[in-house]
Amino acid sequence: MTEIRLSNRGNIAEIVLDGPDSRNALDADNLRDLAAAVAKVAEAVPNVRALLIRGEGKVFSSGRDISAVDVETDDAHAFLAEVFTPVFQAIRALPIPVISQVQGAALGLGFGVAAAADIIFAADNAKFGSPFAAIGAMLDSGAHHVFLDRVGYHRTMDLLITGDFMTGAEAAAAGIVSRAVPAEELSDFVESKLAKIVTGPAEAFAMEKGFVQKLADDRPTLAQVLAEEANLQETARQTPDYAEGFTAFQERRAPNFG
Repeated sequence: MTEIRLSNRGNIAEIVLDGPDSRNALDADNLRDLAAAVAKVAEAVPNVRALLIRGEGKVFSSGRDISAVDVETDDAHAFLAEVFTPVFQAIRALPIPVISQVQGAALGLGFGVAAAADIIFAADNAKFGSPFAAIGAMLDSGAHHVFLDRVGYHRTMDLLITGDFMTGAEAAAAGIVSRAVPAEELSDFVESKLAKIVTGPAEAFAMEKGFVQKLADDRPTLAQVLAEEANLQETARQTPDYAEGFTAFQERRAPNFG
């Protein structure tokens, strides 16, 4: 059984999928607990400036816990639409950077949770792909959209039909994850990036997150992007972080965005 643990380390919130014996498999109760944890993180903003999501043990998450699923009575639509999708949307809606730290497998729901983050740092030997052919099911949790967007039709179909996995290094090269690093360096690498993120301009990061999500969802024209960039930059100009950043640059010192 997996437990969802939430803790704070200063201005970093951390959600841990803690069920190494089940490879951090997630059932409906886990997803509800995850949604509750994300809601608590949202309430803690702006004191919390970044969220880390990671899995305990050798894998991030093997996906849905199907060990006790009765296929005759299971409602897969309700499980995804009413239980998983709100979690994905809640993570995306957080106005702070969300980082997934992925070691080992991130499959099915596990990949969906990881992909809900803004940044995915993965071990170079992590595993991504679709295990669903082995159980006669469809890929889910938003992975069709990610794979088609990043690797195209033929590579997506390869992953779906063969059931072969991409390594973290391959996923980084394809743009499915942000970066891949040697597995033994992953934790230290993520901590170094978090330390940098939480000292950055929180308001600008929030605007960047909203704008990039809008671009990804709506695919606007270049002219629309240029116009909205101008609007957002003027909004940013009016924030204390912007003033501090420019002043620090002009004074040749490190900015203090605290």
